[in-house]
Amino acid sequence: MSLITLVEYNCKSCLKCVRNCPTKSIRFEHNHPYIIEEECIHCGNCYLCCPQSAKEIKNDLNDVKTWLKNKEEVVVSVAPSYQVIWPHFSKLKQGLLELGFAAVEETAQGAAVVSSEYMRLMEEKKMTNIIETCCPVIVRLIETKYPDLIPQLSPVASPMIVHGRMLRKKYPNAKIVFLSPCIAKQHEVEDERFHDAVDAVISMPDMDAWILDTDGFDVIEEDESEENIARIYPISGGIIKTLAKQQNYKTLAVEGLKRCEALLDSIRNGHMKGYFFEMNNCQGGCLGGPYLYAYNNNEWLAQSRIFENETSPKITYSPAEVETEAEYRDFSKEQPKFTEMQIYEVLASMGKADRSKRLDCGACGYDTCRAKAIAVLMGKSDPKHCLPYALENAESISNLIIKHSPNGIIVLDSNRKVKEINPSALRMLSLQNYSVKGFEIEAILPSVQLKEILAEGVEEVKYFVEEYFDGKRVYEHAVVPVKEENAYVIILMDLTQKKMQEEKMRELRRETIESTQKVIDKQMRVVQEIASLLGETTAETKVVLTKLNKAIENEGIE
Repeated sequence: MSLITLVEYNCKSCLKCVRNCPTKSIRFEHNHPYIIEEECIHCGNCYLCCPQSAKEIKNDLNDVKTWLKNKEEVVVSVAPSYQVIWPHFSKLKQGLLELGFAAVEETAQGAAVVSSEYMRLMEEKKMTNIIETCCPVIVRLIETKYPDLIPQLSPVASPMIVHGRMLRKKYPNAKIVFLSPCIAKQHEVEDERFHDAVDAVISMPDMDAWILDTDGFDVIEEDESEENIARIYPISGGIIKTLAKQQNYKTLAVEGLKRCEALLDSIRNGHMKGYFFEMNNCQGGCLGGPYLYAYNNNEWLAQSRIFENETSPKITYSPAEVETEAEYRDFSKEQPKFTEMQIYEVLASMGKADRSKRLDCGACGYDTCRAKAIAVLMGKSDPKHCLPYALENAESISNLIIKHSPNGIIVLDSNRKVKEINPSALRMLSLQNYSVKGFEIEAILPSVQLKEILAEGVEEVKYFVEEYFDGKRVYEHAVVPVKEENAYVIILMDLTQKKMQEEKMRELRRETIESTQKVIDKQMRVVQEIASLLGETTAETKVVLTKLNKAIENEGIE
């Protein structure tokens, strides 16, 4: 399972995650962004910047609750930045014990051991530079993007891993849980190189919601030995402050990923040698970790004052009682190469064949249009995700439709004056030779019905039909309110031909009825004449038959 996953039904494809991803390790599939796990450095920027809450972090909270429910032995390692949320470790400890944890200890104990190992490396003076390895984001960045600098990474595990091993030795049958301000710690725990140290990670805000309130817990007296641990680690430069002075290496603390990348570029180019570097991905050190950033709205500067009076002893080297070594590897991927023609073809498909169209605006998430084209070729980006091109294309299509629409379109501003008018409307109103923008609508469309509708301020589309030019033109009107702008769009549909056709049909029906009536009248006259003739012949026949009958009768008498 990926550390950061997409909640698809929340995602609106706004590209904010791409713009904020420092390594561009995001690809688009089915119009949604998915993280490329092998390239991701787990900085958490995409999680923090997403306005739709469409990024979800792998969570071990339910696993830990299940362990406690099953009465398993569970021990907590608390990162020193806990003070941002819980000012008193004793209250936090009591709250965790109340939840059922078997023991609660500070990760700073592991940090002290790590600082001791750093002092050993500095005393040995075998490395060109020493880049501390407490921040998993910086370590991952070097392993994937700066593999040539891996020899300058201190071969020492992070305080979380070292402390986890210490707890494993002390509580051999327990589950070890790390209470974290950092998303990347989840990935570090799952790294096969450190599988022996920690079993689960819980974010500090999740734990705070679980505990709900520590004010009700009694203060437990602090263990005096805890005064000598490296609690100052989470602030920028905190690691360096724990180190005893020595002459072999100069020290430099850098925070923020862009500054760290600039420093790594400088080291790669051989500009800096003989340094111990403390690098933090997060501004403000671990106090600005993604979980705490979201929890405190980036108030790390104010929170850093918690540590103003915090002291930490200068640590010198002493042999560790647990394994502290770590081996770092090259996880970089060879990037595909593309020809200039391939890149040009993608640029042309985005409407950027002309160099003047390559604005390098960065709205798509890539610094340059060329970088965007390469991302498209790599299958990371969609060519449609170009804001200037999309706007220009949409405007072009919109203008094309309005310009060539057979219907007249008139846009009124909030003062009911003509803001836009298309060619069809000018033709329909015989205004081709006039510039009517800014005119009152009554000046070009003298309609009583329209005036009443605009005066009423309707909220839905209204339709009506009206004649113009002494009845020679008939238009149906659709008055469309635009509420957001307090404006209207008037659409004129020419019914003149339809009216003429209807009149022709009425005339045809009238003529047909008249012709039919004439035929019927003529037929009636013919019938009457036939009937008259039939009457006369019938009478004559009767007379003849009567005479014939008498003749027959007389013939029989004789």
